[in-house]
Amino acid sequence: MSVHIFQINEKNYQIGITKALVGLPDPKSEGQKANSVFDSLLSKLAVIKENDYILMYVIGVQELRGVWQAVGEPFYNESQVWPDKYYPFRCNIKYSEYSFENPLKLKRINDLINSGKIWTWASQRTNGSNSMFSISNAKFEVILEEFMKLNPFSLRKRIIPEPYPFKENHIHLENQKPKYEYSMMTLLNDAFSHNRFTELFGNYTDYLSYVSTNLGKEMNIVLMFGGKNHPTKVLSYDLIEVKRDIFDEKVLKQLIGYESWFLKEKVSGDMKMLRTTAIAKLFSKDVIQYVSQRSHMKRKLVQYDYSTEMGIVINFINYYSFPLVLSLVIVKGISNNL
Repeated sequence: MSVHIFQINEKNYQIGITKALVGLPDPKSEGQKANSVFDSLLSKLAVIKENDYILMYVIGVQELRGVWQAVGEPFYNESQVWPDKYYPFRCNIKYSEYSFENPLKLKRINDLINSGKIWTWASQRTNGSNSMFSISNAKFEVILEEFMKLNPFSLRKRIIPEPYPFKENHIHLENQKPKYEYSMMTLLNDAFSHNRFTELFGNYTDYLSYVSTNLGKEMNIVLMFGGKNHPTKVLSYDLIEVKRDIFDEKVLKQLIGYESWFLKEKVSGDMKMLRTTAIAKLFSKDVIQYVSQRSHMKRKLVQYDYSTEMGIVINFINYYSFPLVLSLVIVKGISNNL
């Protein structure tokens, strides 16, 4: 079960818990750029699935409040709910078993970050503020413990007075294919959040999307693999970089940079804990040659195709007899509503 945090002001927070609704703002751009931003926001929401935990960080008072759970699938709807602006990228919520009355202050969250207990707190993106971000299940347990300290006897069920109706999703297509990289990310996030890629990637126990690094960039997707008896204890990671079109040497260099940073900062140089994967429509010959000559580095190339009828078709490339396919996974999900 994944955990997602929405950043919101006090007035909109009160409306949200009354309507049982969270949302992301409408893109300010116009024209073609607006369409790309549209799909980028939709891709962020696509990580949310039924019963995922939802928390809200209330700016101004600098408080983390919760905990709610997602109801149904995320959706897009333009009706006015919040007074300051439109928040059409939405998800219904309900109260969880953890209905905390006392919030968690920003100072305590910063203490957890500084002590290394939390590292996936992405309240800021490289291009500005972050309206919504996700944290791993292991980090949620840390936050949950802090909530429990402040709320030892305050777990009580609450009722949503004015629940908001569910609508359907859509992304931008061009010639019946994902139009933007964010369009592709929307489809992938939806599939990963519903565990539709386990045949190819293994039984990952948690995953995050748009993960911040200190390199000034974000990793597209990080899969985490926990133990059978302790799934929140991460034993290995898979770093995934996505390109809608061709994956060339420049993008490979970026992925290797993430790999080097992660090895140093997160797994203390333990190569056994780390794999990297490239997902793209096509791969340059130089990329295929480079990866095939360094198979000991646990790097995979995964080729995708897409149609509105079939959904996403994923091919795991065999470097030694390219373009022979080793395994094939067909994924349907959010694409069925297009």
